[in-house]
Amino acid sequence: MIVLCLGYTLSQFLRISVGVLAPELMDTLHISHENMGVLGGVFFLSFAFFQIPSGILLDRFGPRRVMSIVILFAFLGSVLFALADNYHSLLIARILMGFGCSICLMGSLVLITKWAPSNFSVLAGTILGIGGIGGLLATTPLSMLADTYGWRSAFWISAIVISIIALLYFIIIRDDPKVVDDGEEEIMKDSLNILKIIRQRDFKFMVPMSLMSYSSFVVVLGLWGAPYLKDIQGLNSMERGNILMLMALSWNIGSFVFGYLNKFFGGYKRVIMFGSCGIILFLIIISFIPILDLNYLFILFSLFGFFGAFPVALIAHYQSLHDKIHMGKALTTANFFNFGGVFLIQWITGKIIFFINGGALVASKQSYVCAFLFVAFSLFIALIIYMFSNEKKITTGESHE
Repeated sequence: MIVLCLGYTLSQFLRISVGVLAPELMDTLHISHENMGVLGGVFFLSFAFFQIPSGILLDRFGPRRVMSIVILFAFLGSVLFALADNYHSLLIARILMGFGCSICLMGSLVLITKWAPSNFSVLAGTILGIGGIGGLLATTPLSMLADTYGWRSAFWISAIVISIIALLYFIIIRDDPKVVDDGEEEIMKDSLNILKIIRQRDFKFMVPMSLMSYSSFVVVLGLWGAPYLKDIQGLNSMERGNILMLMALSWNIGSFVFGYLNKFFGGYKRVIMFGSCGIILFLIIISFIPILDLNYLFILFSLFGFFGAFPVALIAHYQSLHDKIHMGKALTTANFFNFGGVFLIQWITGKIIFFINGGALVASKQSYVCAFLFVAFSLFIALIIYMFSNEKKITTGESHE
């Protein structure tokens, strides 16, 4: 668990790192706002596109070998980023980082399924909560390091850390607490058949929630939260940074809490309803509230960060519906839609704000209202569809198709 948490912490750090360094990167390498947006988003695209292949590899060859090798692409990406002297080098580096980090969480969840399936939601929440420290390290601490030693030093350090993590993955991880029997070996031979996952009835009802659950949180924390606080609430950079950092910290805490709520609510669907309704309510509130005192904004965005952690229950729901032999494909296919949803929602809300605002540098309140309400309505529709799924475990037989 310590090694798995360390790997996911590194993944979170690299995912968020470009945000705080954006102004310096733009000045140093003469990168436009449009290209900077692509540089930030390409990590998520690379991450998403490797989810399904990584699931097949995890089921076929086991987490130990796959995680130890794939994370080395993040090492290459960090080295290239540290050496980059132009935009295209940075772009390739971010693609490699997304590719390399795509295995950290999914491989960890597959291992939990094999070693401690009865405590899946708790342990998954623990990895998400502790790993979220990486996102915090990519804010103020990274900014201080960049100011003192330059932004390239951060990626040299991350390259060293990645090499250590890869070594720990290979030395410490064991794929399964027992030897795979002949029946399981036969099932593993069918590891390329991803259609068995996609055709399942409950999987189809859960996909819309996968598209919206994580993206409805990241669209605020990772994209429109800071501009909204600047354009509408009139906050300076330090005030905006403090609010978003507290929001990220609340997400870490929420990841631990939502890992336990299944036992309290007596089912995953109730937990998902609780969390998604909290997100919907927040998006509606910030769409219509007037200018608020800073303390009220701290409270409001902290609550949003807490409720934004509810996707940990959705991951646990996916885990409960599939056999462990096919768990890699199931979880990574679901995660493909998670990260695909991040890109899709950020792209659509950007189009909404640009269209309503006419391309002005300072967005109007009306443009934010339309964007936030679009996300809230989409999450609501996803919740309705999700409620048609069930919580009964699917077996390896053909009856589940």
